[in-house]
Amino acid sequence: MTDSAPGVEHLDVVDEVGRYLRTAPRDEVHERGEWHRVFHCQIVTLRDGVPTAVLQQRSPSKAAFPGLIDISAAGHLAAGETPLDGVRELEEELGIAPAGTELVPLGVRRLADDSGEGTLNCELTSVYLLRDDRPLADYVLALDEVEAVLDVPIADLLALLNGGPPISVHGVAAAGHLDAREVTTEVTLGDLVPSAEYWVVLMVMAQRFLADQRPLAV
Repeated sequence: MTDSAPGVEHLDVVDEVGRYLRTAPRDEVHERGEWHRVFHCQIVTLRDGVPTAVLQQRSPSKAAFPGLIDISAAGHLAAGETPLDGVRELEEELGIAPAGTELVPLGVRRLADDSGEGTLNCELTSVYLLRDDRPLADYVLALDEVEAVLDVPIADLLALLNGGPPISVHGVAAAGHLDAREVTTEVTLGDLVPSAEYWVVLMVMAQRFLADQRPLAV
């Protein structure tokens, strides 16, 4: 759910509760398994009254989790950025520019796992929900980052995460480009970026949000 590819950008290294320690190159932070900050945003909507999550299929050229299905937008916070500065990821990946005030905070998730490239990933992730009712065709994808956007009924996704059969989902590949096309794909648990427990919590919170229920937290 976060691209952990090495690069030249710099990140703020923090301790396990988020206190700033120093700034370092991104590849060094991952090599050393140091804590850093990440932004996640899950877009939700109602399609014909059905609570739906808008997911992205990662580009097959991505260094981490190529071709897998991920949350709507995610990315590292660069050195000096605050959690809400991560809203830029929505514009960079999906071509939309919501105001920070439109994002609904779910809190901070602490995660230590494999980055997808065999290195230790220790991140403090600020997680948000966003209600956006535009059709999938109105997104403008960064094709080096995102292959397609998909509408996935939340109840179907939760059933899959609970051991159910594959689900059929509708999407638009290359949305916002001349070669945009509608796609239908069968999704299995193995098609999702690994993190089953997080997927479940996030989708339950998405359901609650769309039903105007509180509290909301990860």
